[in-house]
Amino acid sequence: EGTALTAAVYQALTAKGNRAVVLNLPGTTFPTGPSIDLANDQDATIAQAITQLHQNHGQVGTFIHLHPHFTFTVPHFAQHFQAERSILQTVFLLAKHIKADLNSLGEQQQRANFLTLTRLDGKMGLGQRSNTSILGGGLSGLVKCRNLEWSSVYCRAVDVQPEWAPAQIAESVMVELYDPNRRIAEVGWSDLGRRTLAAVPVPVQEHQSIETTVSENAVWLVSGGARGVTANCVVELAQTFGGKFILLGRSDASVAVPAFAQHESDPGALNRLIMQDLKAKGEKPNLATVKRLYKQIVAKKEIDATINAVQAAGAQAQYIQGDVTELSSIQPALKAIQDAWGPITGLLHGAGRLADKYIQDKSASDFHNVLSVKLDGLLTLLQTVDLNHLEHLILFSSVAGFYGNVGQTDYAIANEILSKAAHLFKTNHPKTHVSAINWGAWDAGMVSDALKKKFDEMGVTLVSSKGGPAMLVNELQQAYAKTPQVIIGGTLPAGISHTAGALQTHTITRHLQEADNPFLQHHVIQGNAVLPVVNAVGWMSQTVEQLFPDFQTFQVADSKLFKGLVFDGTTPQQFTITVKEQSKNAEQLVVQTTIQSQAPGAKLPTYHYQALLTLVSKQQLPAAPKHSANLSNTYVPTDGAVLYTNGALFHGTHFQGIERILDWTEQQIVLECQAPEVPLSEQGQFATLSINTFFADIQYQGMVIWVQRYHEGAKSLPLSTRGATVYKPVPYGKTLRVHIEIVEHTPYKMVANCTTYDPQDGTVYLVTKQAAVTVSKELTW
Repeated sequence: EGTALTAAVYQALTAKGNRAVVLNLPGTTFPTGPSIDLANDQDATIAQAITQLHQNHGQVGTFIHLHPHFTFTVPHFAQHFQAERSILQTVFLLAKHIKADLNSLGEQQQRANFLTLTRLDGKMGLGQRSNTSILGGGLSGLVKCRNLEWSSVYCRAVDVQPEWAPAQIAESVMVELYDPNRRIAEVGWSDLGRRTLAAVPVPVQEHQSIETTVSENAVWLVSGGARGVTANCVVELAQTFGGKFILLGRSDASVAVPAFAQHESDPGALNRLIMQDLKAKGEKPNLATVKRLYKQIVAKKEIDATINAVQAAGAQAQYIQGDVTELSSIQPALKAIQDAWGPITGLLHGAGRLADKYIQDKSASDFHNVLSVKLDGLLTLLQTVDLNHLEHLILFSSVAGFYGNVGQTDYAIANEILSKAAHLFKTNHPKTHVSAINWGAWDAGMVSDALKKKFDEMGVTLVSSKGGPAMLVNELQQAYAKTPQVIIGGTLPAGISHTAGALQTHTITRHLQEADNPFLQHHVIQGNAVLPVVNAVGWMSQTVEQLFPDFQTFQVADSKLFKGLVFDGTTPQQFTITVKEQSKNAEQLVVQTTIQSQAPGAKLPTYHYQALLTLVSKQQLPAAPKHSANLSNTYVPTDGAVLYTNGALFHGTHFQGIERILDWTEQQIVLECQAPEVPLSEQGQFATLSINTFFADIQYQGMVIWVQRYHEGAKSLPLSTRGATVYKPVPYGKTLRVHIEIVEHTPYKMVANCTTYDPQDGTVYLVTKQAAVTVSKELTW
């Protein structure tokens, strides 16, 4: 991008022994190293540049795009859109032309990378900056689609605080470039630290009254509002609030519906009637003519149906035919309606266009056509209103942008820009209720039957044609007025794992220290923080799940503790995690994992933990069995919380989950437990994925107190586990039962089987076999 940042990243790469070539965007230069100039953003120019690159330098192994930092003069937020659009197209086409290089390298079991860097605000566009141009935000949509289409390539979108010095930004680029975690595709770096975006579920109850500023006098301008899912939403708004609706669309509403088509909706039957009518008129029907007439008739009927439904609800509606990307095509008709109805108070941008193809099959025209409807359409709508009267701005975005989606790169870019635009608009117009709705896939509209089947195979729940509009109405309540972006509906997969090719061994280094992991202060023995064995198992499990993002840990076998981590000032800080693949296919993955460290000058490493892990595809998870413990009826249930205050257990609040002891005999102990809510910031480097380590520790606590009762107050620590099966991740805040069945016990060791299940329906979450703990009368907390 032609500034000192380019030189800083180039130097950081070459310092690590990489060969780097700079591809200069049009109008920029790089004088200090090998470079290739791009004359423009056209497909042929970019293809020629890649050919030149191959001839002079070889195959591309890593691609890094440095996006210029654009700010605008308020209120001209589209000031740099033309320049940025050109850059986005350039990167879009570059991805197309380096696809073969990167995927070939990745499929040869070597690291291939695709990374973009923006400088929106270091918070992925959510930092409430009032003058940062947001088109670069669409790059994250591009990256997330690459992450799904190119499973063998590591993909990451990085957003960095723009005030940082080039060397500091380059350092963050290098951190991301060498990160092994494939579960995330987008991160931000700012003075707050390193962050990623997470979707937080918000339960919504049906039939609840809402407080809203939408009035019966509202005047809505709706793009794409006369047909499809947007029309369903318009009708729901009319039925709920009343108001006036100006519906924009490209279809011709002046078409007369023939008598034979008035009451026919079946596509096959209607096409036959059209052919019969043409023949009756003496015309020879052909496929193109029949298709054209069919589309005209269907469009006209849908437009009339929408207007009739709005009017039946007591509201008003008028339709304008025009192109939402061209203000001049709608302005005269729109002015006439506004003169009669008054100023527009609400905008709903529901128009969209698809050109679904893999990146290698896409063209510049695909990019332009898809992007223009969303972006130019938004600009057109904003030019039609007096912002002083605008009370509501609703943008129909998509989870294809938030998560990425196969074949929808241009669509993801466009929708990510809309989402960033919502945050920017809300910052500059705080009194306007703004909501970019990242819709999941609908069961109607642009989702074909083939796509529905594909979503079903992925386990993606579709938005219903009734439930979706109701959720839109719900989004207009005052409680959500400060939430510019929301996801409604089923989410898409965040990653696709590459399981083809030869077995590999992954070696990952990790810097670990007590200060970065606050939860350790809740697991202190004899004055020192101690890493719980279950967290070590979680460490190994989570490492593998980060390498294979659409797999989930199902079984943990032969987990062993060699030398635990006691943070007494002598604990090593640099560790190596080795993940050795034993077998792998699209359904199942088996790996041997080991954690070790090596002291300076030592000849041999120190082994700490080991486990054999079996992971299964999230679409192939076996059904959970049922379980129910038979209580002896010889024990009166007691309070479990007292165990954390009477000295029986040493655990701090993050590990305090035993609520009641329901049964306690020589053969078993049955606990009623709940995993406490542990803030993500407190989980540090051990954030919970499939295995809720904070809950898993609770079952060992049950073994500890059983030993104390039946071995004269002896204390215990975990030794090993034969195997554990995870049927469902244990949630926080849910009351479950833990049935601990005693297998054997001696003066030195106790072994038990543990089953965690839901007392309501018996669904099993976790089964642990042959869990062993020490029995020691000398051990003290």
